Amino acid sequence: MSDRAAEIPGGGVPFQDPTPHASLGGEEAAAKADSAVEVIIGVASPDLLCGLESLVSGTAGLAFGRSAPTMDRLLACCMEAEDCIALVDPALGPHGLRAFMQLLRMMAARVRVVLISDMHSPHMVREAIRWGASGFVEKTAEPAEIRAALVAAARSQRYLSPRMAADLADSFVLQDLTPREMDVLALLTRGDCNKLISSLHPNWR
Repeated sequence: MSDRAAEIPGGGVPFQDPTPHASLGGEEAAAKADSAVEVIIGVASPDLLCGLESLVSGTAGLAFGRSAPTMDRLLACCMEAEDCIALVDPALGPHGLRAFMQLLRMMAARVRVVLISDMHSPHMVREAIRWGASGFVEKTAEPAEIRAALVAAARSQRYLSPRMAADLADSFVLQDLTPREMDVLALLTRGDCNKLISSLHPNWR
């Protein structure tokens, strides 16, 4: 009901507030739209773009801004929007994630980048974090996971999918191994037994 009913103190009769409130709802909606963080989607696939646009439009606090199927278009959109989120496939840009992130940072320093890609090796994830990415998700991720990454970016936080976080943690463990330990690990994963490894490398203890 648009009218508000109120009772007069002291037992009076209820009355209907005649003041129209339709405009108030419009103002609130406009205020929410103004406070929403604009999301620019940079992917080449029309099908993926359609799904991501729908996801962004249905998420509170986010507003779909523009689509950018090429790197030039993405840069132009980010430079115009300035403070925004770029949900982008790094395959749009130059070869190498570092070059891609450097170019984005140079042209649009305030943009918050959430990468969406099928390529997400621990090395790529480390590079993304090193160069300031706010999130990294797979193209095949569930909508809730992509939404979580975008919401985190809107709050100036970072997000990695549980799978990527686990792979990244494992890679740091492997980095702590010595070269000799890495060689032994490679032989073990090949199926060689300890006795065979020690016979191949008699100096190892």
